[in-house]
Amino acid sequence: MNHVYDLLGNGKKAFFELSRTDRFMHAFWLLGPFFLLIERTPGDVYVSIVALTFLVRSLITRDGAWLKFFWVKSVFIFWGICLLSAIMSQAPSYAFGEALIWIRFPLFAMATAFWLGVDKRLLLLMFFSTASAILLMCGILAAELAIEGFKSRLSWPYDDLVPGNYLAKVGLPVIVFSTTLFLSLKGAKSILSGGFCLLAIGMTMMTGERINFLIVLFAALLTVFVWETSWIKRFSYMILVSVIPISVLAIFPSVFDRFLVSFLDQLPLYKGSPYYDAMAPAWLIFEQFPTLGIGAGNFRYLCADLIQPGLGYPCYNHPHNFYLQILSETGFLGFIFAVIFIVSIIVKCLGARATNRHVLYSVAWVIPFALFWPIRSSADFFGQWNNIFLWSAVALALAVAHSKSRNV
Repeated sequence: MNHVYDLLGNGKKAFFELSRTDRFMHAFWLLGPFFLLIERTPGDVYVSIVALTFLVRSLITRDGAWLKFFWVKSVFIFWGICLLSAIMSQAPSYAFGEALIWIRFPLFAMATAFWLGVDKRLLLLMFFSTASAILLMCGILAAELAIEGFKSRLSWPYDDLVPGNYLAKVGLPVIVFSTTLFLSLKGAKSILSGGFCLLAIGMTMMTGERINFLIVLFAALLTVFVWETSWIKRFSYMILVSVIPISVLAIFPSVFDRFLVSFLDQLPLYKGSPYYDAMAPAWLIFEQFPTLGIGAGNFRYLCADLIQPGLGYPCYNHPHNFYLQILSETGFLGFIFAVIFIVSIIVKCLGARATNRHVLYSVAWVIPFALFWPIRSSADFFGQWNNIFLWSAVALALAVAHSKSRNV
């Protein structure tokens, strides 16, 4: 506990060293993970304010140094292709609006990495705030279980079935780093860190959100493999991390059915499976519009007109895979630069590991690697909820990477 108090004390000191404006914005950021517990509109307002304030601040102070980084340049090139694709599409007004405002999410990450998270002492406060919000979410879900009993899906505190999305994305940085702390510390500190990680993984599973559960489990197991050098310890810790999921499967038959039986039936391995049929229209649309696609967000509006009814494929709001959606909505050009900016973010975070084995720097790359893993179903790439959660996690990973590069 003394170590926690020391971290908070150092963070408090750094906080009051800031200018009044920076102090206000940093406090605003620290409240952000709690805003995201309310509803998507407060969350979007929070992300947008941070992004716009960063832009205005950069213009006023004439600070454009952050524009020199390759991942930043590739994000803006991808954004430009999205805008061009929208202008050239069959439904330009909606697509242009979706493409135009999408940039607020990467800008939020840039604000965190190049402004609010530059001082490592303040960055640790950000992790503490996020961890506190994750514990609150776990408490809310525990209350739902206690009051309403076990269900195959949990939805508190939202109207949507997205609490697992919150845990798996907003919570991923602290899950990854708590796993590393569990492996590197001893005694009560190690137990507390491991307990936090298992609690978050278990609660994500209890939400019934299969892909989000796989994201946190994959990230935790990969962290064990990356951090621990002994093969015996690797497999021992991997088994330990898997205890909670295996226990939940054994205790709750409905979870077993949802996560194994029905999940295997839905894998996109053959025509007629739900996810294959959801994803297939995206490839067919890409074949018709290979260069620039049909415009950001237009899949939901144009799919039914572009896919022959006789093929038997349903048209949803999005094709449930980031990369197929990017191909269909921004074409091959957009896909190339999307892959470039995603890989460049992972590489930037991986670069921190190359020169520092500190728990923050060594595993930061696991976060974007797990979130952008291509072979899985995913939410709407241009969607509001998904991006608010996803870029919150990517922002912290990038802040870690850049705090190392600035020797903070």
